[in-house]
Amino acid sequence: MTSKFLNYELFALTPVELKQRQSHGNVNYMDLDYVNNPIPQMPRSDFFKHGDIAVTKNNRFSYVPAHTHSFIELNYMYAGTCTQYINGEKVTLHQHNLILMDKDIVQQIESTGSNDILINILLKNDSTMNQLFDYIAVSTNEITQFLYNASHINTLHNNFILFDLTHQEVAINLVESLIIKGLTKSRQRNKSMGLLLSTLILELSQSIEQEYINFSDNTDDNLLPIIQYINQNFASVTLRDVSAKFSYNTNYLGNKLKEATGKTFKELVDRRRISAAQNLMIKTNCTLADICDIIGYQNTSSLFRLFKKYLKTTPSEYKRKVSGPLKQ
Repeated sequence: MTSKFLNYELFALTPVELKQRQSHGNVNYMDLDYVNNPIPQMPRSDFFKHGDIAVTKNNRFSYVPAHTHSFIELNYMYAGTCTQYINGEKVTLHQHNLILMDKDIVQQIESTGSNDILINILLKNDSTMNQLFDYIAVSTNEITQFLYNASHINTLHNNFILFDLTHQEVAINLVESLIIKGLTKSRQRNKSMGLLLSTLILELSQSIEQEYINFSDNTDDNLLPIIQYINQNFASVTLRDVSAKFSYNTNYLGNKLKEATGKTFKELVDRRRISAAQNLMIKTNCTLADICDIIGYQNTSSLFRLFKKYLKTTPSEYKRKVSGPLKQ
């Protein structure tokens, strides 16, 4: 009965999917301004109209441009496959895979077809997670520590965990029950979703497949505003300027950033630039020269090198790829 209901609900075409299937492109139904904000933050108000835990379906027949969000997100692959990039790291989800993502990460998703059903489970804010901790102890497992870290403002938010639930029938039943509750609008919806999510978290520790975790216990809290500054000013920022602004020795700060994030200063900036360039290329009419100007390059040669390094392709080849025939 559960499978029949979910299949009916999830495989049905949404209005956005109908438009994307017809246009062979991504529909900007949130009216995001990619020129002035090339890596936009998803508007919180669009998702949490019915409670603090939201369930939505990823619209098929298109890619999802690079974006950030101010809430924790779980993606569950109900059927099919999809490829995502989490802070530039390639992650492929297969059926019954689930990924847990921290706030403020940069996420983008490659094109999905008619058989690829990806479900988003979103946690609104810190109070939502504090309610979960009423049911389970913070120290219970790695996942609760992840959520605890994510619920604190003054910590680095660049973590994700991938789970394979293929042989975890209890976990599958829990996440799919959570989806059903999210799709229905019953009065007891919020409380029951919280209980289901808490129970799911306890089950997930057995299913970790891949992880990128850098909890902040041993991290200098002063690095958080520095990383936020780099992310916000990626088009013009230099390590020397950042070091001077925050009163650090340049070499010392470079080493601290590498230790805290696993990436050099240049890699942090490059990954922001490539995500911004991709969005500008596919969501605007900007020329290559315009894109270079927006992301902080003097000439198109630098843009070509960036695409070759991170995407193994040229800007024009990339645009042809994302604008071509979609997976059916």
